Amino acid sequence: MHSTKATVHVLPIFRLTQVQTLPGNEYLPVNHQINGTKVEYWREIKSLTPTKPLIFPKFPIVLNSDASPWAPAVLWLIDRAKSKPKKLSSLLPVAQGLRDYKVFLDDVGLVWDDFSEIEKLSRPTYLYLTYLQGLVDCGEIEFSTANRRMSTVLGLYRFAQQDHRLAFKPSNPPWVEKAIGLRYRDAQGFYQTKEVITTDLQIKGRSGEDELSDEIYDGGKLRPLPTNEQAVLIRALRTLGNTEFSLMHYLGLTSGAREMTVLTLRIGDFLKQPSTIQTWPFKLSCGPGTQIDTKFDRKKSLIIPQALYRMLHTYCVSDRAKKRRAKSRLGESPHNYVFLTRQGNPYYERKEERNSVRPGAPLRRTSPQGQALREFIKKRVIPEVQKTVPNFHYKFHDTRATFGMNWVDGVMGGDNADIKKYHWALDQLRKLMWHKSTKTTEKYLEYRRRIQHLNSALQGWSSHLVELMEFASIAEKNINDTDVDG
Repeated sequence: MHSTKATVHVLPIFRLTQVQTLPGNEYLPVNHQINGTKVEYWREIKSLTPTKPLIFPKFPIVLNSDASPWAPAVLWLIDRAKSKPKKLSSLLPVAQGLRDYKVFLDDVGLVWDDFSEIEKLSRPTYLYLTYLQGLVDCGEIEFSTANRRMSTVLGLYRFAQQDHRLAFKPSNPPWVEKAIGLRYRDAQGFYQTKEVITTDLQIKGRSGEDELSDEIYDGGKLRPLPTNEQAVLIRALRTLGNTEFSLMHYLGLTSGAREMTVLTLRIGDFLKQPSTIQTWPFKLSCGPGTQIDTKFDRKKSLIIPQALYRMLHTYCVSDRAKKRRAKSRLGESPHNYVFLTRQGNPYYERKEERNSVRPGAPLRRTSPQGQALREFIKKRVIPEVQKTVPNFHYKFHDTRATFGMNWVDGVMGGDNADIKKYHWALDQLRKLMWHKSTKTTEKYLEYRRRIQHLNSALQGWSSHLVELMEFASIAEKNINDTDVDG
């Protein structure tokens, strides 16, 4: 495994061990040769408790260009895994950020812990900041991407300063810290202030919101689909005839559920006959304790309309779904996923299962996380819709924004003048979309007015420009008509 640059390699299973020179009970023997010399030793598996060894599935390690582990990065990843064993899935993007930093260091010939330069802008952290800022300024990466990479580097050095094995004591500061008062609005809409520690390693730029865009920034750029595009999208899904992918879309459009929630729903929640359910819409608990994933592991209720519940119930008890469950590990258990592939595999493996080691399960470096849904959208749905709407584009997460705007249009009817109604709608939509802050929810209520004002302004200015261009054209024609060769 050799590379000209630093890389990330994912181990299917990582056992934390300690080298021992003598054999012992359940020690792992290691025998190999180095330059013809036999090397033999044993590795003792480390444990959190006497009965719980430190074993991590799908563990990413950062490798140097010569394929050796990059010690500070690997030690930090191990430390994060030990402190948060239920959040191993968060390690891969961290490892990728560390790899990017190591590639940069190697390209410019820097050593990660060399802060001997008196001039601070010549130190590794500041040089990397300048490099990332350049990528943002030329549009090669997003501001959010650069910010995340810089934060990862900060985390690495904070760990290195505390870890006795690395003994990182820089000759000069990697950054300058200062305390600032951060003003924010809490979940109830009240302004609060808290003190936070920040550094001078700040990427300059916008957070990704564009006032000229038809998108809403809700943890990412989301585009609410206009009603005509929604109709064409649903028609395309019917034409394509894939039951599972169609139901996934219907859930997104009618409940606002995120992809991770839709794809980790369990059949046990949809086996009741619709006629036995007393209250509609159906409220489904999601989050910790439910085996249904949510963002930030929040415990929330998903609101499912009666018509959609009937469709999901019909699907769960269908022969099509039963054939898929027959090939799966959980079979007819009520804990099995609603949506399985034809091979009986989940489209999205929930966090707890990704972070566990199951005896007899095949060793894998990756877990399904909605890739098949995204491929279906890219290769099948978008081309089908573009037969009617040529420039159509979307991603599954846009169904969430579409749900939010459909709800706002239905409740407000484009009128935000009624303050009492506005605040009621704001609170209700915040709960429906599981927003922590009303600031995010407000973007949905203000969206129509913002787009209308934007379009009016652009249209007005465009008309003015057209008038100017027409006047210039007439003036130019008159000049040409009176021009004489002189």
